[in-house]
Amino acid sequence: MMATVNRSQSSDTNTISHWDKKYANLIYEITKSRDELTHERDQLKMYSSNLAEEMEVLQSQYDTVAASRDKLQEELNRLNLNRTVLSPDKPCRQGWIQFNNKCYYLSAAKESKTWEESRKDCQEREADLVIITTKAELEFVKRSSSVTWIGLSRGEQQDEWKWVDGTNLEGEGFWEDGEPNNNGGIEDCVEVARFTAAWNDAPCNNTFSWVCEH
Repeated sequence: MMATVNRSQSSDTNTISHWDKKYANLIYEITKSRDELTHERDQLKMYSSNLAEEMEVLQSQYDTVAASRDKLQEELNRLNLNRTVLSPDKPCRQGWIQFNNKCYYLSAAKESKTWEESRKDCQEREADLVIITTKAELEFVKRSSSVTWIGLSRGEQQDEWKWVDGTNLEGEGFWEDGEPNNNGGIEDCVEVARFTAAWNDAPCNNTFSWVCEH
């Protein structure tokens, strides 16, 4: 009887030992997989951090190059405009540029004013904000700066536009697609952007460069 009990206990012990080893191996494999995943996660975090730093450096370099490009473009545009040959029978005043028998004053680079302030500056120069009547004149004006005020603003009626000389806008003008849209109900003055070469209504309190004409 005793021998039978011992054999049973021995069998139970072997079974437990077998399961202990099995679970121990399983725990080992799970722990190993966890450690490997943890290591891989840490490596990915480090890679992501390094990539973010590289992107910040590249963005900074891009911003610097873009700013330099814009500055050079404005300087080049101004130099090209200054190459315009003055007519001997109608010379423009010093600091003004002649184009198609008209004289234009271009505000200094990076100088900006509201629409009213821009017009006042022109009037103090015995002139007024530019009135654009041809595509050629539009192309000339839009080269002066990134965004430029012109002498067109909303009249008393919603769809009425008047030039600074009091005349109404004739025809369809040179509006950008979808403009004028009077976004927010406060866009009563008109500017020209270099990259669109078209008119856009904007809040009169915005500050842009400007072009005077006489």
